[in-house]
Amino acid sequence: MSTGADVRAIDGLREWLASAAVFKVESEESLASIQLEIRRGIDWVSQQLDRWQRSIRDREDAVVQAKSALAAKRFPDSNGRMPDSTVQERNLRRANARLEHAQDQVVVCKKWLVNLPKIIDETFTGAGHRFALLLEGEVAKGLGHLHRQIESLDQYAETRVGTVTAPITPQESP
Repeated sequence: MSTGADVRAIDGLREWLASAAVFKVESEESLASIQLEIRRGIDWVSQQLDRWQRSIRDREDAVVQAKSALAAKRFPDSNGRMPDSTVQERNLRRANARLEHAQDQVVVCKKWLVNLPKIIDETFTGAGHRFALLLEGEVAKGLGHLHRQIESLDQYAETRVGTVTAPITPQESP
């Protein structure tokens, strides 16, 4: 006569189920957090592009002002001498360098806005999507299956406790 299964680790299975459920939730939250950070990164590069484009306009104005200040120094004074224009020339070189730097930054930002989605797609989107599908499909299905198995084991354990069984003794042979 069979005595049945000796089920003792149902609490361990419950802990495992709880841990697996926490893993699923935290993983989904992590994926959402990564997607948010990606969006914030792209937005930041876009904001930098806008900032540098505004800076170009301001720096173009500074170049125009430096050129006009230099042009004003190119005429002889009342004594017929040419005034010293080294300060104005230096200011014009600085203004041009600052303008060139801003233009370079616009080029860099535009390249990032083109390349960043490709990089994200190559490194995260595919793997992240597969992981999200795994969490939504297989992990969720596995959690449901484990939950049903625990319920079955609980019912089995309850029927075992409710049934009185006589101790099994070895039968004596005649």
